[in-house]
Amino acid sequence: MMGSMKPRLRLDVWSPEYAAPEAQLAQPLADLQAEPLAADGDWEIKNQRVDWNGPVFFVDGRFRTDALLYLDDAPALLVSVAVGAVGLLPEGAVYDDESFGLSRYLVAPPGVWPAAELVVAPGLVYELVEAEGEPEALRAAAMERRGALEMGIGEGVLARYPGALVLHDGPLHRLPPSQTRGRLGFAKTHHRAYLGPQHAGLLGELAAGERTPVFTFSRGEQRFYSWYLRLPLEPERPYVPAATLLRVETAASEAEALELAPVSLAIFPRLASRPFRDPRAPQNLVPVGALERELGRRLGSAALVRRRLLEYIKREAV
Repeated sequence: MMGSMKPRLRLDVWSPEYAAPEAQLAQPLADLQAEPLAADGDWEIKNQRVDWNGPVFFVDGRFRTDALLYLDDAPALLVSVAVGAVGLLPEGAVYDDESFGLSRYLVAPPGVWPAAELVVAPGLVYELVEAEGEPEALRAAAMERRGALEMGIGEGVLARYPGALVLHDGPLHRLPPSQTRGRLGFAKTHHRAYLGPQHAGLLGELAAGERTPVFTFSRGEQRFYSWYLRLPLEPERPYVPAATLLRVETAASEAEALELAPVSLAIFPRLASRPFRDPRAPQNLVPVGALERELGRRLGSAALVRRRLLEYIKREAV
């Protein structure tokens, strides 16, 4: 693009609700190389519980595609990301006000947008993120930003609350070795089979409050330790067995993984949601559901954002 001329903006007629599905950031199964951890004993059900005496924080983010755009002929996305944390402290559950943040991104191919941001209206500013590819790739780039924001929140919580345990809703993203302690990620959906046929059969034998032994795998160059646990479902429903499974992971040391696996059995099952309150029960844990509602409030009205965007495009077209 010559000079600093702005490209012509056109709004895709499709609702952003029909944007490309969330990209999977983990490596495919062939690269996982999951192996049982001999230090956790034989490959059999584990049910020991160990209480955690310090604070526990849940970290999560909400991602919304505000618009599908074309900048001249180049596809682009406008996305909003709200992130935050809720803590379980001796005095009760509290939102961690310092953790909350709202970021908005214009994700576009390199060189297409000539400024560092897109100012749609006062208070509605999108930071430029450059990424190549079709909308699916642009969305993946925005999801990387979301992951980095969530990991940063976890680091901040641990700095303010020494001795806390931080639980990230979803797999852990890239963490330097200095930031791996005191953090667990938990996956509620199971699109990948981390265990081979000789070990996966144990999943069907787990009762509520029980877990598999710890196993280990590599994601890229980083080593992870992981295990599955079964959540209670009250009242019972005719769900598939995977509906009550969580997969927990940590990028910390083997010793810390072995320490935290029994702790997870004292935390996750007691916080399982119930079907009459949450359609994603029991995997959408009670604190996470409350945090998601608060993050949705902070994202603001999607309809208002779209109206402001249409007004901006009309002004620019004059």
